[in-house]
Amino acid sequence: MKKNIKIGNLELKYRTVPAPMAGLTDIAFRKLLDNIGGIGYMVSEMISADGMIRRNEKTFEMMRLSEFKTPQFIQLFGNNISSIIKAIKIIENETEFDGIDFNMGCPAKKIVKKGSGSALLKDTDKIKEIVSAMRNTTTLPLSIKVRLGFESVNILQTIKAISDSGADAVAIHFRLRGTPYTIPAEWNYIKAIREISNITLIGNGDIFDYNTALEKLKLVDLIMIGRGAISNPLIFSEIEKKQSNDELKQETFLKLIELIDHYYEEKLKLPKLKSFIRYMIAEKPDSKALRLKLYKAKSLNEAKIIYKHSVLSY
Repeated sequence: MKKNIKIGNLELKYRTVPAPMAGLTDIAFRKLLDNIGGIGYMVSEMISADGMIRRNEKTFEMMRLSEFKTPQFIQLFGNNISSIIKAIKIIENETEFDGIDFNMGCPAKKIVKKGSGSALLKDTDKIKEIVSAMRNTTTLPLSIKVRLGFESVNILQTIKAISDSGADAVAIHFRLRGTPYTIPAEWNYIKAIREISNITLIGNGDIFDYNTALEKLKLVDLIMIGRGAISNPLIFSEIEKKQSNDELKQETFLKLIELIDHYYEEKLKLPKLKSFIRYMIAEKPDSKALRLKLYKAKSLNEAKIIYKHSVLSY
């Protein structure tokens, strides 16, 4: 794929990024994608800056790294400048992440209620304050994840604030905070954004196949894929090769099961697998029946056997 892109001092081999998704883009799923390849960089699950500086055990569990070929960014969220700065220092001194992504797009009520995530889109001055503080604290590549706005579109003001404050890139989910997925993402704002800023632009929303991905790459510097990547982890290699690979799709779920088995303690293995089921078998024949069988599994190994038998019977 042509047109290599840099984020800060990091040069990317590919122009594709899996969207960070809570409970899904964990170490096992990112390792699955890393083994498949075709990805510019990856972003961790959303990590609380406050949780990090409190040394919360669950937070540090989510920050685990393995030996990745693909550059890894950590995604922070919060709204307290002091906590964010302290968290960045922990990242720099105690981890090997290649960059930092800051979340200003999460629509979850519990995040918004605390003034974090997409709630920050209502306050341009706060955006400037956070991004400037982050930029003044670290030289690591810095990207910001946003939406078109909170209740109304203010993406131009948001981009200007982020760009002027020193971020290296911005990833835009082309929906408002409350816009449901049933309404198409509004990619039509790209032209206006390009006219006010030359910041590296990452586009996100409604990319489910490599043909759509290739069209969107004509509009932005990189594309970010969320639900489309969970349902088909091969999508990034398909984009690179410009063709689908249906033969390998059956195997990816089994490989994910093996990675979950490797990275998680016994009591967490089956719950973790179940968070992926509705995405990864959605296009399988008799997917509803298979989904129910998998949800009823009593162990990870039983789920693996159910899936193998079901796949072989197609």
